[in-house]
Amino acid sequence: MYRMPYLFAPAFALVALLATGGPAAAQRGPDHPRLRAALHELREARAELKDARDTWPRGYKERAMRSINDAIESIRTILAVKDVDTFRGVDRNPDFYKRFKGGHPRLRAALGDLRDARRELATARADFGGRKERALRDIDAATADIVKLVEYRRP
Repeated sequence: MYRMPYLFAPAFALVALLATGGPAAAQRGPDHPRLRAALHELREARAELKDARDTWPRGYKERAMRSINDAIESIRTILAVKDVDTFRGVDRNPDFYKRFKGGHPRLRAALGDLRDARRELATARADFGGRKERALRDIDAATADIVKLVEYRRP
């Protein structure tokens, strides 16, 4: 009569382990959703910027492309993303981008995501193999360069 609960205990433990994702989930660590969103939007912003025909002051666009690429590379490395081109960080419908007025909705969306990602990264306990400080600098540079582009008003 007392053996019955002992027989079910291993089964309950197995079910509980599978429900939480098992030991592999614990080893993966946090998902970093804001970094994932920033990586996704940076990729889209880079494509938008590449096709942009705006007349920014000389060097603005090129500098922003470099800083966006650097931020993409830093975040990609931290998240261990193999192929940025096929990476899906967030699913946003086209209505999401309608709220960004003034043109370049992907650049503007990337700004918000970069700011959120920076906070997430700055408060993360992990150092990401010594890559955290570099990623923070790259995010700051990309943010500053994108701000210059979206706030520029042609004289």
